Amino acid sequence: MLLTYLNNMQKTILSLFVISLGACAPYNKNQVTTLQPNENGGVDVVAGNQSKVKHVNITRSYKEEMNGKLIGKVEIQNRSSSPTVFMYKFDWIQEDGSVDASSSTWQTATISGQEIKTLQDVNIRGGAVDFRVLLKKSK
Repeated sequence: MLLTYLNNMQKTILSLFVISLGACAPYNKNQVTTLQPNENGGVDVVAGNQSKVKHVNITRSYKEEMNGKLIGKVEIQNRSSSPTVFMYKFDWIQEDGSVDASSSTWQTATISGQEIKTLQDVNIRGGAVDFRVLLKKSK
């Protein structure tokens, strides 16, 4: 009887341990879509998908250099008739192909229904040759 009790207790503890491990698993409910300009002036999705910001469409991207600093710009359109709130961030691609993700912070933007708006950021550290834009649904 004692052996049965210990065996059941061991199974219970093992079950609780497995359940607690599952509860600790991270779940990213605010997924990020990463877009990078292409040579046609548009953008390509390089990571994630646009399901979280499905009504926000990037129609054009361009860059310019001013005083040795790269300025990245994207033209976005809200295809919905309702306002959309989302977050965006620019990452800067250096000449050696490395990505500087630390010089830009997440910004919140609101775009009205059917509105077209330009988002831009400046690579304050310099040295960037290209950029990519990250979008995610606002919390």
